[in-house]
Amino acid sequence: MEKWKAPCERNRFKKEKGGHSPRRLSFKTIYRHRSSTQTGREHSTQETHRPGLQRREHDSQLHKPYVRQLRLPTCIGDQRRSNLRTHMLNMIVMDLQPLNLVEEEGFQQLVQVLQPSADIPLSASWVRTELLSMYAHIRLKVQKEVSYAKDLVLSAEMWISSKDASYLTVICHFIDENWELKSYMLETAHLLGEHTPENVHQQLVRISTEWKIIDKIQVVVVNVDGMKKQKARWTYMPCFSHTLNKVFNEAMDNSDWRGLLKKCRRIVAFFHQKSEALRTVQLTQSPGADWLPVLTMLENISDQWQSISTEFMKRQEDNLWLNEKERMMLDSAVVALRVIKNIVEEMGESGYSSVSNIIPMCDKLQRSLEHLRQNGNKVAQRLAERIDHHMGSIKQNLLFSVSTALDPRFKSSVLQHFEKIKAYIKEEMRKQGSGASSSGCKKEHGGQRSYEDLLLHRYATESDTSRTLNPFVFWSTKNDFKELTIVAHKYLTLVSTAIPLERVMQQEKSQLVFNRRKCVELENINMMLFLNNNHKI
Repeated sequence: MEKWKAPCERNRFKKEKGGHSPRRLSFKTIYRHRSSTQTGREHSTQETHRPGLQRREHDSQLHKPYVRQLRLPTCIGDQRRSNLRTHMLNMIVMDLQPLNLVEEEGFQQLVQVLQPSADIPLSASWVRTELLSMYAHIRLKVQKEVSYAKDLVLSAEMWISSKDASYLTVICHFIDENWELKSYMLETAHLLGEHTPENVHQQLVRISTEWKIIDKIQVVVVNVDGMKKQKARWTYMPCFSHTLNKVFNEAMDNSDWRGLLKKCRRIVAFFHQKSEALRTVQLTQSPGADWLPVLTMLENISDQWQSISTEFMKRQEDNLWLNEKERMMLDSAVVALRVIKNIVEEMGESGYSSVSNIIPMCDKLQRSLEHLRQNGNKVAQRLAERIDHHMGSIKQNLLFSVSTALDPRFKSSVLQHFEKIKAYIKEEMRKQGSGASSSGCKKEHGGQRSYEDLLLHRYATESDTSRTLNPFVFWSTKNDFKELTIVAHKYLTLVSTAIPLERVMQQEKSQLVFNRRKCVELENINMMLFLNNNHKI
């Protein structure tokens, strides 16, 4: 071993071909290495007599708990230990694991099996120190990215932890020079006191001021009611996912529905308690009031009702039996909510979706629900009424209509009917102060038409692109639409939800994030969620 170790130590810092030093790991965190004094102690005469015991006694005073076996040669051991540290920290960040996980006996045994030579101070305090270093490094990178961006949009999600503490997670969105939508988490703030609109607004002002972006923000998408009443330099826009949940709960706000929902939850609980009955029936519980988990639960009961009823007859569970009226209401709700699910899924599967598809989506929803209403579906009728109440005037909102007009997939749905939108877009182009625009008007067919009018006319007369085409790809190639491209860059930045789409439409992932986030220690919430969202930057 010593014969192998000596040349390794000599060549440890030997330069590679071309005069360059060996490539270091790209992980951002700086780790603590053994000092020369400590290394010398390991080779002392006393340690030679009882090397294993001497090292264990010394290390136990430095770090508890620890995992340690015989060391690899330094040139190999240092790299492997660094790799293990990197993967360990990444796992904790990506999976939102508690920092004291590394102190658990089972985790330490796993580390020992994976790398018997590991010499890592496995303690929560060590992990927190390393993550704070990573947080500081990545925060500087996010600040740099955000400082170069323009036309920023913030999304603000208010949520409640298991200890009934309220938090506000703020994410910044912008389209970069390559026409890619970038989303970076800025902060998760603890809302002291009640989570009122005033409190939320104050936190947003503080965060945007600290990040030096308060003058760049045009819109804040938020899942808190009553924000439009706040006087702000930006515009507050409701989260589409949050609005859909409001539509669902308001439509189902009656005693018949509440009784049915309660009974359905009792049915699911019954089968979860009877393990032998679960062999024939698979049901999912919905403890909350969001429309998608409720739909999943109702779908399971409706699709498996024959097996469910058979089990009830065997066990004489008459109190859980759904009568004819309840069955009709359940089936009507499933059909109506499936329509909403199928249409909303068109928004995408992950990331954030532009508000440009909300107007076409609402139109399609209303047509589909109206068809069900004509066939006697009362649940569809109530849903349609509440959608019209919350989103019926959405075409009059310039943020939504202009964004839709500048989306090549949906532009005809608004440009053909609203002259006001065309005038607004032309005015936005004039603000760019281009040389072409200031050169005067151009004549066409004996009359005068402005440069902006000609440019918008060319765009409007083009056929709508495929629904599968990313609008960012379309605008990234339109070099001859310079002024209009700048306006599109501004309005297509608007996102439709305060949370990413995978948490809107993927129930299991949403519940997993919800449960893990609630268990993060109070002092680590901001750091952990920041790293979880931004660690790939």
